[in-house]
Amino acid sequence: MKRWATTFFLQEENMKPTTIDDLYTYSFLGNLKSRDQTAIFVKAVANETDNTYDQVLYQWKNGTVRPLTSFGQESNFAFLDDDTIVFCGNRKKREGKTSIYELSLQGGEAQEIATLDFDNAQIAGCLGDGTLVLLIREDGQSNETDYEVFDEIPFYVNGAGITNKKRAHLYLWKEGELTSLTSPLFDAAMVKVANDQIYVVGEEWKRKSSLMPALFQVDPSQSAWTTLIEAETLSIQDFAPAKDGVYVFGSDCVRFGLNENPDLYRVGKDQPLQKLGEWGLCVGNTVGTDCACVGGNALLVHENALYFTTTVEDHVELYRFTDRFERIFVMEGTIQAFTFVDGELLLIGAKTASLQELYAVRDGGLRACTTFNDEAERWVAVPQPVEYAGFDGGRMTGYVLYPKDFDPNKTYPGILDIHGGPKTVYGTVFYHEMQLWASEGYFVFYANPHGSDGASNEFADIRGKYGTIDYDDLMRFVDQVLTDIPQLDASRLGVTGGSYGGFMTNWIIGHTNRFRAAASQRSISNWISFSQTSDIGPYFTADQQGATMDGDVEKLWFHSPLKYAKNVTTPTLFIHSDEDYRCPLSEGVQMLNALLDRDIEARMCVFHGENHDLSRSGKPQHRVRRLTEITNWMNDHLK
Repeated sequence: MKRWATTFFLQEENMKPTTIDDLYTYSFLGNLKSRDQTAIFVKAVANETDNTYDQVLYQWKNGTVRPLTSFGQESNFAFLDDDTIVFCGNRKKREGKTSIYELSLQGGEAQEIATLDFDNAQIAGCLGDGTLVLLIREDGQSNETDYEVFDEIPFYVNGAGITNKKRAHLYLWKEGELTSLTSPLFDAAMVKVANDQIYVVGEEWKRKSSLMPALFQVDPSQSAWTTLIEAETLSIQDFAPAKDGVYVFGSDCVRFGLNENPDLYRVGKDQPLQKLGEWGLCVGNTVGTDCACVGGNALLVHENALYFTTTVEDHVELYRFTDRFERIFVMEGTIQAFTFVDGELLLIGAKTASLQELYAVRDGGLRACTTFNDEAERWVAVPQPVEYAGFDGGRMTGYVLYPKDFDPNKTYPGILDIHGGPKTVYGTVFYHEMQLWASEGYFVFYANPHGSDGASNEFADIRGKYGTIDYDDLMRFVDQVLTDIPQLDASRLGVTGGSYGGFMTNWIIGHTNRFRAAASQRSISNWISFSQTSDIGPYFTADQQGATMDGDVEKLWFHSPLKYAKNVTTPTLFIHSDEDYRCPLSEGVQMLNALLDRDIEARMCVFHGENHDLSRSGKPQHRVRRLTEITNWMNDHLK
């Protein structure tokens, strides 16, 4: 097993520790796009006063980065031509309105060119004649303020709120005229604009939406729709239009269910769906962090080749496909977004133990183009690998952060942090909550058990096994960390996690008393209730547990942490949000009541107006309070 070197973290006594309020100092980058000689990206910063995120546009050109906007609303933009961008916003703060602004990249102020009677319009792209393609969510039922009507599945969606009869519609806007392209019940899930054509993954549905909507090509000059991929053919994870057709990463979900990794296909107006190659890994960046709240891209067509990112174990790699898959660049961290300018690769990413910056790739190496998150004066624990044997004896790797001012002659408490998903991964990039706890004097350790992303379909497949092999992996990891690090006090261990990590926290406290404190976040406690209340419950439960209420309710109950609540002795904090429709509030409440009823110390903090993404993109003040709650809970019970 791997032993420790003596220089495994930045250990300068005069360096500042990570604090909860550091959240307000971080810059979050994303939405990188380029055209001709320039690239534009978004920088977001948490605004404590307004309790929101200020998002502004920056330009990269000839190696120089400069701000383009300053109002804090400009996250959704597109190139109108080589010298002009357009973006949506509401600078005048008019209720129920969205304004469209035009900004010259040669200088000057943004000009308002239109005001729409919608509060959620987004620009999907621009056509060659200057026509804007807009995506607007509309309500197809009467607008009542004191009640809602539900008659379809899903009737609410995490992050979108009540969605019954609400659909994302396509519009064209030119010279003040707004033209609809979609019917009232058509829902556009993904939209891309290329070569004066619009490509849409979506469907017209009533009562129950499909898990495999169709892919369409729309000729806006004639409002002509062509079906490229029929519904119920592929679960389309992402696609990229090219001159010779559309590249599609998708899966039929036959062998490994909904989480099956995609293969690469191509399809076009005059060419049938053709599999180009079996990929077998995920597409995109699935490395978890709480410091990346601006979106990015996973696919890009450049010079007739397809480029895409994939997560491998604990980091992200860039590949190219022409007639075969070719690895182009390995990022020892994450790639949030990428593009090309003059043949040069630009990317927004985070290196090991670091926050996001804009980088240029030259001669196979990275050159930093920005220093928004200069950490020269901040102490950062560098993740150290721990090799351990998984439940099947296979080699696995987890990580440990050492506490600030570590003294090998002292002992310290520790926190096991479990990721969500389960098909995501933890890597080595900067994670605010973990760095905070390391600065607070904790060992923080985490791993990617079976069910995680970044590996094969077989590794990620824990359908019908939740709480068994994955639990075994995690406990073996904890055992190895305790063996490798004698300074970690086995009597002062805490455990926390969100979503799947919340489920696993609930499961752990019902199966072992080795943890003195737990913080269960946005969790699942009862697969029976979850299957009928979550926005994804009806299909996710059947797929992941291999059981339904009609088929095998006992199996659902076997995998439910609530069944084992009678065994719990661990003081447990529950964190939940009342607009979390992915893991509804009732899941945490059931576990809370089960513990309180048995006189076990428990507490719940409910955040109003937040959803499942509280820890990643929730209101800044709520994120600070959440982290304060967890940290205080651990301090009270482990220190």
